[in-house]
Amino acid sequence: MKIEDLIYIAQSAGKILLGYFRKKGLSHSEKSGKSDLVTEADLAAQEKITEELARLYPDIPVIGEEGKQERGEGPYFLVDPLDGTLNFFHGIPYFSVSIALMEDEKPIAGVVHAPGLGETFYAVKGEGAYFNNEKLSLSSRVQISGAIAVTGWPYDQRLIKWTEKAISLVQSKVQEVRIMGSAALEMCYVAAGFIDVYWEVGLYPWDLAAGVTILKEAGGVVTDVDGASFELSSGRVLACGNRSICKEMILTLEKTGIANILNIDR
Repeated sequence: MKIEDLIYIAQSAGKILLGYFRKKGLSHSEKSGKSDLVTEADLAAQEKITEELARLYPDIPVIGEEGKQERGEGPYFLVDPLDGTLNFFHGIPYFSVSIALMEDEKPIAGVVHAPGLGETFYAVKGEGAYFNNEKLSLSSRVQISGAIAVTGWPYDQRLIKWTEKAISLVQSKVQEVRIMGSAALEMCYVAAGFIDVYWEVGLYPWDLAAGVTILKEAGGVVTDVDGASFELSSGRVLACGNRSICKEMILTLEKTGIANILNIDR
């Protein structure tokens, strides 16, 4: 696998998305709820990515958020063709295309492309992380009191009250909490030092796989929200620019009654 191929495919899908961006009368439907949308743009981008990956790597299955596919043993691609669909639908240019290569159920390469912002992040395990072809190397010394923290609203209504409590507690510790709307891009923004911490629950593997690879390769810290080892299948993530902030976040999130959400099935 060549990372250049994944970059090309992600950017090609991004061009398709921009063709639909701010289009009047964009066709869409709800999935799990009023904020969980799928649009004709999601489907067109998924089709483009799937076709290109099949052409270049016919032996590697593609699992996408839209148009999921069964897979067997061995490596596979994990794709989110439009992460941040609600932003996209409302004409907000903060959205991304995410493609990861998985091996032994762990991401080993990933690309996150934000076509509305002209930003591309990518990484291969053991080879470093890059932002618009410039190597990333986190050296953040920001303390939690000066940190910008980002989270997101879960689609699962059972997780809303926990998220509200977490936001309230974290807001008392950091400079400010923001909700931005693209998990993949938020992971990359921690990797680049644009934000200092990102946490969220109720996510899916395609939301996080590429971003986790990029953040780890940049030198960031990734755990579960309770401080346990990060597991892609859990749907929970705490991503930090340095270990000091991560430690403070774990202590803060411990006060949310976190045990109540750890066993919620998706």
